[in-house]
Amino acid sequence: MTVFKTILKILNRLKGMLILYTIVLLLITVLNQTNKDNVTNFEETKPSILVINKDKENTISEGLEKYIKSHSKSVNVDISDQDAVNDAIFYRDVNYVIYIPKNFGEDILEGKSPRVEYKSSGDQYSSYSEMLVEKYIKLALIYKDYYKNDELISKINETINIDSQIELKTNLDTSKLSSATKYFNFLNYAFLAGCVYCISMILASLKEKNVSKRTIISSFDLEKYNRVVLLALFVVVFAMWLLYMILSFIIFGDLMLTLNGVAFMINSFIYVICALTIGFFIGNITQNKNAIGGIVNVVALGSSFLCGCFVPFEYMPDYVVKLAHIFPTYYFVSNNELIRNMEIFDFINVKQLGINIFIIIVYSLIFVVLTNFISKKKRVLL
Repeated sequence: MTVFKTILKILNRLKGMLILYTIVLLLITVLNQTNKDNVTNFEETKPSILVINKDKENTISEGLEKYIKSHSKSVNVDISDQDAVNDAIFYRDVNYVIYIPKNFGEDILEGKSPRVEYKSSGDQYSSYSEMLVEKYIKLALIYKDYYKNDELISKINETINIDSQIELKTNLDTSKLSSATKYFNFLNYAFLAGCVYCISMILASLKEKNVSKRTIISSFDLEKYNRVVLLALFVVVFAMWLLYMILSFIIFGDLMLTLNGVAFMINSFIYVICALTIGFFIGNITQNKNAIGGIVNVVALGSSFLCGCFVPFEYMPDYVVKLAHIFPTYYFVSNNELIRNMEIFDFINVKQLGINIFIIIVYSLIFVVLTNFISKKKRVLL
């Protein structure tokens, strides 16, 4: 009880930093909430394609030219001037140039696959432009045996312009889930910064010479003392976790009562225990209060940036994502991303969540073992 009261007194002096981390978390969440456009819509983007048709007299060639122009932006370039065409590509006024060769239509009717030449500005539209041509040629080769002249062109256009409408239905509130995922991802920073800073400062105070000597000569067994301190710190960290969960209910409401919301809370609870053990480990390594602020920045900010809390994994280089696997934060954030898209909580879907949680628990146990080992070594040295 004495240890617990002492920890609460020390924590009372550190409440300013906890309030600061909470305010930062709320500001980030509010900013995410104001940006409600979380739905990703697909719209066909038309590139600037220049068609140079050397087979003007043929209906198939003309049909291809019209088809490409209907799926691209019109470009005002003198096609008879090759230098002007090259300049347009260089300055990216044109994304792609397609050269329809002579006898293109006749080769199609004879069952040949004519060679179409291209010039590209080297951007993302290259594959799209080639796909348009290949699609048209394949259809023309299929229909040439069944239709002739204008009827052939009409059939190709009829088939090629069929629009497929795809509607994805989900019962998930994707907008709220996206905001909640960002909130829980950012909790990594709040948990780690709060735990490492507060626990390290508390332990630094408990390990001051006078206090440390009293503890050593007392009847307290080292492992028992560590367990008591760890338990007291757990109560403090649990209160911190509870505060952030209450905030999540205030911000996201009914979402937190769904299976997704419960999964977010369970995942964050497992992780805050890991953050506690990390803070306990670091607090036993250093008692330099001046260095703790720098350690907090390295541990909390570093892992947050590397493990997808601030920048989503899809925007990060592969080698950074691979490096992130060595941090427990990676598995916490991965679970949040899985929960966001999870509509059915069956064994197959929950299996990966369980694996990630198990890895986080293993990290927690490793930090506890390391802490006990370091504490014993330090006591022997003293």
